[in-house]
Amino acid sequence: MSKLISIRGRKPAAKKQWRSIDDLNGSVDAADLTDVDSPNAQFDTEADLSRRGFMGVTLAGAAAALSGCIRKDVEYIVPQTERPEDFIPGKPAFFATSAVIAGEVHGLLAKSQDGRPIKLDGNPRHPVTQGKSSVFSQAAIMDLYDPDRSQAPEVDGAHSDWAAWDAWSSSHFGDLKRAGGKGLAFLVDDQRSPTFNRLLGDLLKAYPAAKLFRSDAAARPNGDAGAALLGLEGLRPLPNFEAATVVVALDADFLGTDGEVVRATREFSAARKVEDTSSEMSRLYVVEAQFSNTGFMADNRLRLKSSLIRGFGLALAKALFDGGLAVPAGAADVVAAIAAPALSPTEELWVQQVSKDLLAARGTALIVVGERQPASVHALANLLNAALGAVGTTVGYVPTNDLAAGTLTELVKDAGFIDTLVVVNENPVDRTAGSLGLHHVLKKIPHTVHLGQHANETAHACKWHLPTSHFLEAWGDRRSDDGTVGLQQPLIAPMFGTRSEVEVLGGLTGEGNDGRKLVMATWADGPGFETTWRAWLNLGFVDGSTEAPVAPSAGAAALAIPADGDAAPAAATAAFSFSDTAGILGGAHSPAEESPIEVVFINDPCMYDGAFTNNPWMQELPEPLGKLTWDNAAFLSPKTAASAGVTSGQMIKLELEGRNLSIPAWITPGVADDVVVLPLGRGETRSGRFAKGTGFNANSLRGADHPWFRLGVGLSKGSGDFVLATTQHHQRMEPRDGWAARPLVRENTLAEFRNTPDFVQGYELLDEHHIKSLWTEPNVTTGHQWGMTVDLNSCTGCNACAIACTAENNISTVGKERVHRGREMSWIRIDRYFTGDPDNPEVVTQPVACAHCETAPCEGVCPVQATSHTPEGLNDIAYNRCIGTRYCANNCPYKVRRFNFFNYAKENDAENERISLVRNPDVTVRFRGVIEKCTYCVQRINSAKIEGKRDGLRKVPDGRITSACQDACPASAIVFGDINDPKTQVAKLKRNPRNYAMLAELNIRPRTSFLAKLRNPNPELA
Repeated sequence: MSKLISIRGRKPAAKKQWRSIDDLNGSVDAADLTDVDSPNAQFDTEADLSRRGFMGVTLAGAAAALSGCIRKDVEYIVPQTERPEDFIPGKPAFFATSAVIAGEVHGLLAKSQDGRPIKLDGNPRHPVTQGKSSVFSQAAIMDLYDPDRSQAPEVDGAHSDWAAWDAWSSSHFGDLKRAGGKGLAFLVDDQRSPTFNRLLGDLLKAYPAAKLFRSDAAARPNGDAGAALLGLEGLRPLPNFEAATVVVALDADFLGTDGEVVRATREFSAARKVEDTSSEMSRLYVVEAQFSNTGFMADNRLRLKSSLIRGFGLALAKALFDGGLAVPAGAADVVAAIAAPALSPTEELWVQQVSKDLLAARGTALIVVGERQPASVHALANLLNAALGAVGTTVGYVPTNDLAAGTLTELVKDAGFIDTLVVVNENPVDRTAGSLGLHHVLKKIPHTVHLGQHANETAHACKWHLPTSHFLEAWGDRRSDDGTVGLQQPLIAPMFGTRSEVEVLGGLTGEGNDGRKLVMATWADGPGFETTWRAWLNLGFVDGSTEAPVAPSAGAAALAIPADGDAAPAAATAAFSFSDTAGILGGAHSPAEESPIEVVFINDPCMYDGAFTNNPWMQELPEPLGKLTWDNAAFLSPKTAASAGVTSGQMIKLELEGRNLSIPAWITPGVADDVVVLPLGRGETRSGRFAKGTGFNANSLRGADHPWFRLGVGLSKGSGDFVLATTQHHQRMEPRDGWAARPLVRENTLAEFRNTPDFVQGYELLDEHHIKSLWTEPNVTTGHQWGMTVDLNSCTGCNACAIACTAENNISTVGKERVHRGREMSWIRIDRYFTGDPDNPEVVTQPVACAHCETAPCEGVCPVQATSHTPEGLNDIAYNRCIGTRYCANNCPYKVRRFNFFNYAKENDAENERISLVRNPDVTVRFRGVIEKCTYCVQRINSAKIEGKRDGLRKVPDGRITSACQDACPASAIVFGDINDPKTQVAKLKRNPRNYAMLAELNIRPRTSFLAKLRNPNPELA
């Protein structure tokens, strides 16, 4: 006992890690945590019990014990009498395609099983994604089987058909054409499609008086306007994070929801890979009001109101030029006019230290600005990048390829002159600023046409609603920022009576509605094109379409950048122009004399702008910061919440320019003081069954003149509380009070790692030589032995791995109420810990799944040996043997086993009659009364072994088997393979000095290990 006490009292050399302010203060109810995590406390019921319900609960134990003998419904199957050519039943086929998802072009590799698409991953040959994906692209497959997708055209809310639309449009648009297009307008989102832009351009030429407006959550009007202020109209910056040694992000969440996130994450992570003490690592400074995924990864982070970031940028610019930074040719007047505003001591220190770092990193420095900031801040960043020598190394410029378009505000002003409006935009009524009153504007326009996948709020405000196809049902093309054109080829014919946006426009231009012909017409270059076309389809993109970024210089001729469909100039050179001093500097810096409270709007990291609001996978996915599911909340700093007298879950009332919003508060460390952060994308009422009744629509508070942040919001305490389902305290691995903290996440600085490469050993609660077994383990150590590493230095907490696992392994959703009870079924959870100063903490994220322990504590307690060890080191479960005792879950130190309290799969079938189409036939669908957890994607392992045996291989080569989470991770943080082969990547990583086994003191010898988190902070700001 004395030895146990001495071990217990040992203090690891670790920062204190905590999950919330309540956790830090010790005010989390220990009994509640026990109820969530303990099997013995989870016999509560789903609702108030009736007599019949009581009998059902009392018999639940017997039903679970007999779950292997459940009588299945009788189903009749019809054999296929003639097999199609090249079709092998049960063998998946893979097709390259592309899509715009959450504002980003993804090169995809789609998996089709017996004619139905079931999984999306990155196309390894696509120059941008290079085989990686995002949380949004992983979830997009579910939208194909959305039960609430529109299936036929509607007119005035009544069912119609395409023949009626073709007849009406032919007559009506014929009249408009004879009138020269007077009264015709188009409101489009950013399709990123050369074919769409070509057809739209043709329509604008055919209807010369027609007007074009654009609205898109991913649009970058401020960034484009900022480039135009420096003479770079038609160009936008394309950062290269892999080449940067110092990065300054001003309100830019480039690892979360801003821009091309997959590319940025891949490049940024590559610059942060640390193999040994000689490895270099970039440094990231983040200045922001919210706490973003990019802020999670910051080496130094400054909390600052969004409205003050422009002033910070001006002060930084003045410090740089005063510190000896060369003034670009022609920019002397601009630089002379820079005046720094008054700053706080902390901000002054930041300006001083960041400017020194940037000056020292000339040529490899990079400043990026988020779209929330006004054009002047973008212009200033472009100026500083040019002065720092970043242009041509860490940043280049690429064409926007956009047709000139007006804004949504301009559309509202011109609405009285519009007779016919075609809306090629899913739901602008609910996803744009509430101050516009777009619903009422649409109602006043005589003829309105909506193209979208749902009969949502916008559809109900329009006369015509035309259902559009999912990207896996339609032909198209999509252009990435670097010019790479991905080809969108369908894997399945439209499931309903839908057409793509390209097909609808083709019908209006008279080219017809054959999507394949329309796209081919954009790229056809003469005889023999069919062969070239097939080669491109095989690649998934137009070979040779990637463009080298332009490096603008001073004094050269101005560059005219064409939009898609226009001829490019034979030779042109981009040139900076610094003549617009007032525009670049943005006028005087004078904080508004209003309420000190600022509201900041962000695209939701799960819902984006609302694009995934009817996707149950994304609704149940815990968002990275607050770990909230099925709802959003207003994020407040502890100080702001205390000033308002509110706690987490209490309703607050926000007032701005006569608009009101009631929403629950959620206290979040790291948010800037006097700031309310509102995630968008929720609260829609007509977008489908999974969206209805979830969240609060923050767009109702937005103003069109300040769509991303605004000072002067009124904050007051509302009435009542709201139940929010958060997972931040679920599946805790921390010990009870009185025991030493467990070193779950191990972290250090790059400098300390170089001084002490084996620092991870200092975290151990028990030295390795003290860890001994009472017996010799019988595990086989020959042949393949599977294992995994997770590099915490690369993980951004983006959740791509969690959704990839859900899609691959048929994981059920359970709904908000059950998540609140701790019954979520996800096999991978992303634990998020705060560390350091409660007012200005750092964040570390850690993906946790079954670690396939060599001495697994779950195996010995199973009374029926449903969970057992394989010769290759996997911890397997035989579902039809499991009787649901949950002893294994209780004995699992990682808390990664999930129990089916009810037949969740059957419930999912009832909620969505098409969900069976997305399920992976290689993975068993679990039923009530059994445990499930990560299997290391054993179905992929077995498939690769079969293929290897067929090919005469004695062992499966390294890289042939990848887990679903590894495939998805844009940061390449997860590596899986054979740890028995010292040449494999996973074996090499396990020899990395940062490698450690979590909870190694328990002598469970997990096959999944972690590489410790490193930061590269400026020591003067740490």
